[in-house]
Amino acid sequence: MSKMTKTIAALSVALAGLTGGTSAQAAVHQVDPFPIGIFWSPGPEETTSAKYQEIKEMNATYVLLSNGVYSYAQNDAALAQCAAQGLRCIVQDDRLGSYKFTVSQTAGNDGKYVSSAYSLGQTFTTPDEPDVAIDTIQLYIDKSQWTAGKTLTLSLYTSPSKDVLIGSDNITGPVADNYPVFKLYKWLEPNTTYYVELTSDSASSIGWVVGQTSDVYAGGTAYQNGTALSNYDFWFKLNYGQKMYSGVAQPSTATVNDIVSHYASNPGLLGYNLMDEPSAAAMTGLHGTMEKFRQADPNHMTYVNLLPTYAANLGFGDRTGEYVTPDRALGQSFKTNAGTTQISTIQLYIDNSQWGSNEPLTLKLWDSPAKTTLLGQSTLSGSATSFPRFEINAVVSPNTEYYWELTHGGGGDNAVGWVIRSTSGTKWEKDGTAYASGTPINGDFWFALNQNLLPFSYEDYVYRWASKKPDVLMFDHYPFSASGGFSGEYYTNLEIVRRQAQMASLDFWTYIQSVGITDGLRSPSENELRYNVYTSLAYGAKGINYFTYETPSGQGESFHDGIILPDGSKGPLYTWAKTINAALLQIGPTLTTLDSQAVYHTGTLPESTTALPSSFFWQPVDLTQPLIVSSFKNASGREYVMVVNRDTANARTVSFVLSTQPASVTEVSQSTGLETATNYNAATGQLSSSFAPGEGRLYVLP
Repeated sequence: MSKMTKTIAALSVALAGLTGGTSAQAAVHQVDPFPIGIFWSPGPEETTSAKYQEIKEMNATYVLLSNGVYSYAQNDAALAQCAAQGLRCIVQDDRLGSYKFTVSQTAGNDGKYVSSAYSLGQTFTTPDEPDVAIDTIQLYIDKSQWTAGKTLTLSLYTSPSKDVLIGSDNITGPVADNYPVFKLYKWLEPNTTYYVELTSDSASSIGWVVGQTSDVYAGGTAYQNGTALSNYDFWFKLNYGQKMYSGVAQPSTATVNDIVSHYASNPGLLGYNLMDEPSAAAMTGLHGTMEKFRQADPNHMTYVNLLPTYAANLGFGDRTGEYVTPDRALGQSFKTNAGTTQISTIQLYIDNSQWGSNEPLTLKLWDSPAKTTLLGQSTLSGSATSFPRFEINAVVSPNTEYYWELTHGGGGDNAVGWVIRSTSGTKWEKDGTAYASGTPINGDFWFALNQNLLPFSYEDYVYRWASKKPDVLMFDHYPFSASGGFSGEYYTNLEIVRRQAQMASLDFWTYIQSVGITDGLRSPSENELRYNVYTSLAYGAKGINYFTYETPSGQGESFHDGIILPDGSKGPLYTWAKTINAALLQIGPTLTTLDSQAVYHTGTLPESTTALPSSFFWQPVDLTQPLIVSSFKNASGREYVMVVNRDTANARTVSFVLSTQPASVTEVSQSTGLETATNYNAATGQLSSSFAPGEGRLYVLP
């Protein structure tokens, strides 16, 4: 479920990889002793010592600033409270999602009256920038004749001929000042001339509507009753908003540097929140923004929170295709990420219905579009699917440009296609482009490195962002529905994020559901909250964030029963989360050092999960019990096992048999964080433990 509106940007979470993140990454996103965050923080008026002490006492370790905390002053106040309480803060800035700017003409030495008999107008030209909307238009109108009940309407048209009305807004007098603001909020085309016209419902004159008796605005001219006025422009302020990431637009380097220069030295800073639940098409712009922040501030994180499996639209954008023929090679340049040293396979999307067995296609990997050095190649004659993988097996360098090219060897009808690519305006690769016959195309071919994906699937979506090497891979999935059910895709989501995090050597963090939404989600019980946390940890999560802390209001969805209730008091979830977090603070330092090896289930298997193999050394005596059995290793190769009770209704006592009969089995204490004795019997290899509903335990081998 989407988290609210664009004003709520949520944290992104990363899955634990087999090899884990780099030490540099770990240093950037380390939150001692374990990342436990809250979302929908106290608002600007509630940024007080008492409120942040309350967060600290819930055993949280970081705060994702939200709930109207966006400006420098608001973030600074929250950062001060975080630092005072030993917390860390992730800051938000509206400019990272939408750049606001104004184009104005504010010279005025004259004026005109507007009435039902006299309309006034002005043409203007939009900036030559993509993804721009006109938010509001402000005029200068003497309010002294704008009496009660008189209405002025400002209408936006494509031209003075008024063939197409785009939008309008009206204001009824009296007004507070001489600078009324008309709200339009309409997307406009770049470098295009539009026309706004002011009309009145009254025969009485209202004004002056202030103007200037010279051509001071080069982008347009003034009109009266539809006739252009020579050398005249009205006073106006055009307030624009440019949406980031929907096309090529992204925050400028100057904007990023300004944000970094303000926050980077603050002791309470953990990182910068870029975007919540982006489309796949937005990821190239986010990638560029992430790199700008890393250049300006390598010591703090950037965050992007991914959509869940049940998202209605993953937003890959429109697609088309190209034919590959003996005379028409297709290619794609791209740049490896910081962790890529081997390209084993390159997967493409080729309609196999037109690909005959006598039509060989060869994929070659070159050092660049100049094709100076051939690094590897593979030839296929047909494919059982439309998503063939070409075996390349080439050694490559990180952060380096390469180029693959697909050629047709002749035969059949001498044409195979479509080879799928994005349409103009949609980019899937920040540092690359598609080619046909050696000529660049404004788009990108669909391809995946070292993967076997269903194109445009949820796993493809996660792969797209994981391949950009974020600091952590983050996602949200809220499983407890208002109808009383549990999401059947919960483990599918965990499996995919864990797998892609491992492939990219990333950590993952995840959201924990801690609120209800009328007709959508139920506020979880204590057992369900515990289950949500421990099942995530069993899959290798290296951080969590509660959605939500305070109960949001006025967001378009009806939220209820968050950790902090609407009246500001603590709900039952506060105490439950505090207790769970206290245990997590103890086992967390160990968890952060571990790499997930395998995740198995017993009992009735949830969707997408794997049954515990009979060959695995750690076996419950009763395989019908609903458990997760996960294995981990630390950097020295020492083995750990986490067991989670998947039953949210009943406590269970579970007996285990360890076929390897190790000399000892200890448990990482949830009270002290130290290794403590269990009732393990080395002679028989048997162990038993009691689990609260949804609870997990972390065991240690010698």
